[in-house]
Amino acid sequence: MRNLLLALLLLASPLLHSDEGRFDPPLKGAYLGVSLGKISAGLVVLKIEDNSAAQAAGLRRGDVLVRFGHLDELPRMSVRQLWEALSKLPGRIAYELAVLRDERKVLLEITPDPALVRDARALARRLKDHRLFTALKDKKALLGNIEIDLIAAVRRSRSTQSAYEALNEVLDRFDISHTAVIPPWSYASMLGKGSDGKPVFHLGLTIQKIAGRTGERFFVRELMYGGGAREAGLRIGDELVAVNGLPFSNSPRRTLAGYEARHAMYTIQVDTEESVRIDYRREAGEAVHSLSIAADRASTAIDSTRKSIRMLGAKARGLGYIHLWNLLSPETVSIFEKALREKLGPARALVIDLRGRGGQVPVLKAIAKRIIADGRPTALLIDDLTRSAKEIVAYMLKGKKGITLIGETTAGAVRAAGYITFEDRARVMIPVNVRMRIESLTGGIDLEGRGVSPDAIVEFHLPFLAGQDPILERAISLLHAGAPKPARRRI
Repeated sequence: MRNLLLALLLLASPLLHSDEGRFDPPLKGAYLGVSLGKISAGLVVLKIEDNSAAQAAGLRRGDVLVRFGHLDELPRMSVRQLWEALSKLPGRIAYELAVLRDERKVLLEITPDPALVRDARALARRLKDHRLFTALKDKKALLGNIEIDLIAAVRRSRSTQSAYEALNEVLDRFDISHTAVIPPWSYASMLGKGSDGKPVFHLGLTIQKIAGRTGERFFVRELMYGGGAREAGLRIGDELVAVNGLPFSNSPRRTLAGYEARHAMYTIQVDTEESVRIDYRREAGEAVHSLSIAADRASTAIDSTRKSIRMLGAKARGLGYIHLWNLLSPETVSIFEKALREKLGPARALVIDLRGRGGQVPVLKAIAKRIIADGRPTALLIDDLTRSAKEIVAYMLKGKKGITLIGETTAGAVRAAGYITFEDRARVMIPVNVRMRIESLTGGIDLEGRGVSPDAIVEFHLPFLAGQDPILERAISLLHAGAPKPARRRI
């Protein structure tokens, strides 16, 4: 009996790790790289893509597909039926392909690409036709081999998540904001619901990778108010060491959080209602602590904004705080206005946290207008992840009477965004060319790549903050002392 228990203990960790692999499966689908048409004899090859599996296998225009591996009913299939069948097969393994060529049966061997290669080709074509990208000074160097490079990124990746990261790194070469891969799970968790409308439960955090002398390490960067991670006891600046016993650097649960690659932002995939064990350090060199977080809520930006509202307490008497998590929904304006009237009504001064993601023009304009109308001394918290619509709010309010920007220069990421959707429901965020509309709010100034500088600079060092918030602490100090006169220059 003792030997059996020992064996079970030894097996427990490998079994757990094997189960974790469901979050990062091998790339799916068998993509040939051909265009097909339907004729009486079956499916005929109309076009062969360059640098494709079909080209490498020796397929020719006019070949009629007879059999692909065990799929021997190709002559009776439609093009759509074949694509659906291929989408269920694994790529990267050799299949026997039988074709009719000049009325003779020819046998070929083909090793299809994963289906994500098809999406990579479509993305390359979109970028080559995009005015923002074709207007780049070094467009030839950046766009000349973009299709080859995106395909290569997928081909060298052994799993789905690694492919998303590889594609994101290729896109980062353009140095244009709002150009990033958003995995399906991350996109759904940002909205708090999936494509089917059902809630997507998550932990409410993002993690940033930081490279140092001791290698790459991961630190908690954002925590949603009311989210599972914050309520379980994690704090911004904690080093995230492992998830369910696996180092986070190798965890299949690690997935991109929807930022450009240079920001190195991630989150943790979870299943609804499960609990995960997080190993972390709060201070450098200390022993690892552990806690359990339940994925028992589908926190949204609206939820986080609402739950952030509070009076700051004894050390910040008379100061009210709200973190506008993003500016995507008109409901944010309603929440903000209600907070100013009610919970923050007694405050003699306000701290408005603008750190994090952006939003939409109507919402940002309403928020900026309401802050000005309120009239109380106000500190706006900004950092290098303050982006998009929030940067425009910061720019519009900088220099206004009683308003002080505190923190770091903002991200300089103000392009409006659209999305390309992959076959597997991953999105690629790409900018849309509406600069004139945005610059009408900034007096014709393009904030892309420049950002908005603070009135009071606070250098933010993420690792091992131990729950401290130096930007917030500086805001409290300045509001108590009487905020400095805002700078006239806005950027």
